[in-house]
Amino acid sequence: MKIINKILAVVFSSIILMGCDQVDIINPDISFKENVVVRAELIAGEFFEGVTFTKTLPLNVPYTISDAEIKTVTAYLKINNIQVVPLHYTTNGIYKALYEFRIKSNNTYELYAVYNKKSIYSKTYIPSTPNISGVIYRDEYFLQCEVVANNNEAFGATWVIPSQNIMADDFYSIESIIDNNTSNKITIRTNVIPKQYRSNAQKLLTYIKVYAFDKAYTNYFHTKSNGQSVDVAFEHGGNNIAWNVEGENIIGLFIGRAIGQSVSHL
Repeated sequence: MKIINKILAVVFSSIILMGCDQVDIINPDISFKENVVVRAELIAGEFFEGVTFTKTLPLNVPYTISDAEIKTVTAYLKINNIQVVPLHYTTNGIYKALYEFRIKSNNTYELYAVYNKKSIYSKTYIPSTPNISGVIYRDEYFLQCEVVANNNEAFGATWVIPSQNIMADDFYSIESIIDNNTSNKITIRTNVIPKQYRSNAQKLLTYIKVYAFDKAYTNYFHTKSNGQSVDVAFEHGGNNIAWNVEGENIIGLFIGRAIGQSVSHL
């Protein structure tokens, strides 16, 4: 799936020729503010792939990782408030541990970092693999199911055709338990399946795939469109996006998730 992000506009210097000899110069907009960008997905059961530290670039500067990467961050993880794992620069702004380890469900991971004498912090919870039931292919051409949910988790679902390596490119919504919910189950659904995949033959091949997230992902999902393209938001800055990384001039996501199996419908 494609989960992952332009803003902080910069007005270019312009020279406007008025007639033959009049030249008006428009001064460049100095509103661009460089942000440090933090990116990490901690996926239950998979090896830790590192944390990426980069910086945003003005819109008139082509984005390259060599220009954006940051090599001088001091960083470490703290797992369950007990184990400390130092992180070291490798390449392309990625900081990793000196040894491999897998991300574990129901654990808490904290990121502590310092760059240019400024602190960076984030915390995430790793959910368990989603436990789903009651998968239905609706007449409106989407799939839905029930999922067992905890208070600190959120869920999204995609339709997928595994035999053809085809799947939705985003979630319809991200759902979590509300305070007055007396049940530990919530209903989630996929986006509408495109017309070209709705034949009876294709229907039999279409499954639902559910993803569990740290609940902090909910606010990010509901605000990410404010920054236009998700990838561009990471490259040039995000406008009013609910990032979950703290610090002065810091944006980004340090988020735990778990990936469910593809499940057929009734």
